[in-house]
Amino acid sequence: MSDSTDRQDMGPDALLAALDTLGIPAAITTEDGGIIGLGRTWREFAALDETAGGMAWDRLVPASHLDALRAWLTRMPCEGEAPALECPLAHASGAMRWHQLGKRLVASGEAVRWLCYATDIGALKRRETRLNDEASLQAKMLDVSVDCIKLIAPDGCLLHINKAGCLALGVSAEESVGKRWSSLLPEEIRASAEASLADAMAGRTSRFPGRSVSDAMGEQFWDNLLTPVLDEDGGTRSVLCVSREVTAEHRAVQTLRENEERLAMAAKVGGLGIWDYDIAGDRLHCDASWYRIMGRDPSDTIQTIAEFRPLIHPEDVDRATDVGRTASDLLAEDLDYSITFRVVRPNGDIRWVRSLAYLEQKEGRAVRAVGFVADITDAWRGELALRDANRALEEEKTSLARKVLEDPLTGISNRRHLDSELARVWVHANETAQPLSVGMIDVDRFKQFNDRYGHLAGDAALKRIAKALQGVARRTDLVARYGGEEFAFVLAGTADPTVTMDRFLDAVAGLAIPHEDSPTGRLSISGGVVVSLSVTESPKHLIQASDEALYEAKLGGRDRFVVRVLPGP
Repeated sequence: MSDSTDRQDMGPDALLAALDTLGIPAAITTEDGGIIGLGRTWREFAALDETAGGMAWDRLVPASHLDALRAWLTRMPCEGEAPALECPLAHASGAMRWHQLGKRLVASGEAVRWLCYATDIGALKRRETRLNDEASLQAKMLDVSVDCIKLIAPDGCLLHINKAGCLALGVSAEESVGKRWSSLLPEEIRASAEASLADAMAGRTSRFPGRSVSDAMGEQFWDNLLTPVLDEDGGTRSVLCVSREVTAEHRAVQTLRENEERLAMAAKVGGLGIWDYDIAGDRLHCDASWYRIMGRDPSDTIQTIAEFRPLIHPEDVDRATDVGRTASDLLAEDLDYSITFRVVRPNGDIRWVRSLAYLEQKEGRAVRAVGFVADITDAWRGELALRDANRALEEEKTSLARKVLEDPLTGISNRRHLDSELARVWVHANETAQPLSVGMIDVDRFKQFNDRYGHLAGDAALKRIAKALQGVARRTDLVARYGGEEFAFVLAGTADPTVTMDRFLDAVAGLAIPHEDSPTGRLSISGGVVVSLSVTESPKHLIQASDEALYEAKLGGRDRFVVRVLPGP
């Protein structure tokens, strides 16, 4: 129908008769949006009688959409057709069904008339809702991961970042999404990040080491894996960056490197003699320090066990050179080679030496031994030095283990320890059919506290709260810092965590840490606990469910806790 035809004046009866021929809901309205009449399809859709002339729109659409509808009905477009409007319409069943409304000018002059028609878009709306729900579910699933997950657009800007990523970078999703990804990273690794991103954009998987520093987690090290997300044509439409924390591994490698450097220095400065013996070929190679300890000239080489035997004290020679039996015994007991024996120098001087080695095996047989010898004739000094070295090594190993499992700020368990211990307790609860309670605690209005009193005061408050929670927990309970101002706890064998939660709230209240921005005038905590009687839920689900219970406690006014008992199988 042309505009000229649309704009011909038509009488009300003719317009209404034309409506009944349309197969979709339609109406004739006045210039101010009033209803002159509804077509047959609309009347049947809404179960109305006759033409429904003069009916009010509030019988046809929900109140929430009336203002938008009236504004759309009275808007006079430049052309004959107005922009479409999405709006739910009342159905005969009482339900509201989504339609897209359009209108055209069908009569003009002194009396403006509009043809208003509706197209069912319910299926599209349901699909849109489902897609939004799926996107929300995917985002929640990503937030459960302890790995930092980012989705990067082809222009290098951030499309999505999960909760762990926000925590590691010290940003929020709202302030970081849309920014260039590399700008959120420490300056010293941005060049590596950009190079890896370029490789991923070109369709190649890449990786680079990273580092981050935040108030909540301190210094952390990361292994960043960038994977291209391809479209149907094989082009890169985005890049998925998964950053896995490797702080413990990084520090362990660094400690190992330092120990190797110490060993090399000790061998050079302390006079250790290095030797390498090919067991199958009976070939011995020793460095200059080894010859010095034996009192021999390095130019007069010792290349076989038979050549080495005359250097050994007669009482020790068989024990020190029975390589085949010694190697078999050590492999059977899964031990490295270690032996103390005497050597006789050409001038008759007798020296005690200790030889240590690593056995290399192939197909269950020792084929090579690499080690060093040390002159320990000054027994008391040598023994004391060895004890001190062993003590220092044990202290270093203990310190490293503590740092891996301990939160550096508060001194209580960290999230890594929590995950490990929760997995262990969860398995035990499944095997013994015992109940398990898992909870989350959040310090109320902690951001306002930091803003008013400063981060140093905030750190001091977190330390005191951590100590208070730890102090009232049972020896079998685990309390850990989850991140930021959040704490988590695991109560093994507990079906009623109410008493423990009361102790937690009372302990923090007893600290009486002033907080002028809190209704209580002090720092308080909120808690959420889930009780699993059958322990069918995974550890991740228990943490997520306790976080939801915590959110409910905060909505309920804070300074309180919510306990949820999960349904059985």
